[in-house]
Amino acid sequence: MTNLKKRLLKKMRNAINDFDMIKSWETILLWVSGGKDSMLLGYLLSELRKTMKEKFEIKAVYIFKEFLIDCDIRFEEKRKYYEDILKIPFEKININLPEDSKLNDGVWKSCTWCAYARRISMMKLCQKYKATKICLGHHMDDIVVTTFMNMMQGRKLKIMPPVNKMRSWDITFIRPLSYIREKDILKLVKQKEIPYSSCNCPVWNDTMRNKIKKQIIWENEKNFPLYTENIFWAFIKDFKEKYEKIGYSM
Repeated sequence: MTNLKKRLLKKMRNAINDFDMIKSWETILLWVSGGKDSMLLGYLLSELRKTMKEKFEIKAVYIFKEFLIDCDIRFEEKRKYYEDILKIPFEKININLPEDSKLNDGVWKSCTWCAYARRISMMKLCQKYKATKICLGHHMDDIVVTTFMNMMQGRKLKIMPPVNKMRSWDITFIRPLSYIREKDILKLVKQKEIPYSSCNCPVWNDTMRNKIKKQIIWENEKNFPLYTENIFWAFIKDFKEKYEKIGYSM
């Protein structure tokens, strides 16, 4: 096992333990986009599961986006990796929104609408698989950037939470990669030759998310190497103080 793999597994295990993300013998629905984050997440979860006495079940799902921006992820390549190498069943689901859904008008315009439409689909799939957890591949950089977006656009300090239990559904969103930097994800993906597809979304370059990452995060890290990490832990401290007593229900 390489030093990088050991370090990232430890960070993921710490995040899972800190927020009690995964319990024994439960079914977790893993949302796979085909990008580096969700592909590495599957790899690390499969490695973690090998070391646990009490197992948990993982089902990977890719939502075929007839109603969203359809990105070519080379699905069969990803399915073969998940099922043959990781031993995680991987299903491709085609779910269409109702014709009168307001989301139909917005999914081509922003990441928020697109992600929201997929999230609704995943929540419906939980009933089929009797799952109570939806596992997402967001990492530390994603959390910091999203929190900045909420401050700049929404005028509120609202973090993208490592764990979020829905109040109206018996479903919890978990982000086991919360303590891991994006640059380390890319390093390990290349080191382990894990297949992934780069984002080819036509609106990506013009999004607020991408602008914050390049013009704020990356620029400040040139002068302050720990810029992202320090801001992240400040956000996490605030999040724990506000939500730990109510079980991270938001």
